[in-house]
Amino acid sequence: MKYTALVYGGFSGESEISKKSAKEIFNSFDSTINHPVLVRIVNKNWIAEYNEEEYSIDKNDFSFYVNGEKIQFSSVFNIIHGTPGEDGKLAGYFDLLGIPYNSSDLLSSALTFNKNWCNRFLSTYDITVPKSVVFYKDEDNSALYSKLDYPCFVKPNNGGSSIGTHKVANEKDLKTALQDAFHHDTEVIVEEFIEGREFSVGIIKHEDKEKVMPITEIIVNSEFFDFNQKYSEQGAKEITPADLSEEKTLECQNIVRKVFKLLRLNKVARIDFILNKDIFYLIEVNTIPGMSSRSILPKQAEYEKISFKDLICILSYNKSWTCIFPVCTALIVSEFLPS
Repeated sequence: MKYTALVYGGFSGESEISKKSAKEIFNSFDSTINHPVLVRIVNKNWIAEYNEEEYSIDKNDFSFYVNGEKIQFSSVFNIIHGTPGEDGKLAGYFDLLGIPYNSSDLLSSALTFNKNWCNRFLSTYDITVPKSVVFYKDEDNSALYSKLDYPCFVKPNNGGSSIGTHKVANEKDLKTALQDAFHHDTEVIVEEFIEGREFSVGIIKHEDKEKVMPITEIIVNSEFFDFNQKYSEQGAKEITPADLSEEKTLECQNIVRKVFKLLRLNKVARIDFILNKDIFYLIEVNTIPGMSSRSILPKQAEYEKISFKDLICILSYNKSWTCIFPVCTALIVSEFLPS
């Protein structure tokens, strides 16, 4: 029996979202080849949830013992939003142990997780991003205030799910928002406000084949696409496929494909945009997107006739592994991921 660790939790406010995704993936995981085991990572506590019991993970080789028998993982499905799953820390750890995983590597993950450096990198390749400045905790940032126009967005530079994010209209509100954002990160990025329509686009990769998903338009009923808009039942309206011309659809999907290649991403990503005056502004790159059945990317896959279980099947496969779900994956890839 081979075992796949479904790692979830993390050190950020996104841990509950990660837990929800992990439970659904566990229930949809085909265990005929590899047996899935939920692994909860919270600070220094790494716990394997196996047969309704909990066991401490040995971090020396990422294993655990059941009645004296060592359980060694042959692969990892990373479902941690935020640190340490989305910022590359776990990728580096698994690389050292030689355990294959289903997400981007350390460098790509670290770069995309840092909004400031990701935007700077992509802008050198003619990807349009909002203008921004970075405030650093416990440093003199007074010279930065004169560089800002209002309204603007305040975001933890290394974070997700819009936790600690604020739209501000003046300097007084900015200072209040900075105080809150600094509770979540030591770096805070302040971006210009881009007015326009908001879109999100997923992309999945199997071996050398990529598939860009249909575009989803996000229509909010508040100031912006914040945590409540993303996860509450009364949240934003999501329209898939978005009402865009064929020309603009192809343009946006080509940007997604270009960004995926530039950042050397692997397996899956979701990229968010604002369309303003016919220009797509890249807002954020998510390398561990929400993976509950009602998250944006799985719903885009559903529109393409890829079931949630089949999507998990595709994302669970890596040619360097002892092939997880070989028959299932071969059928899905040949049908849905044409060259």
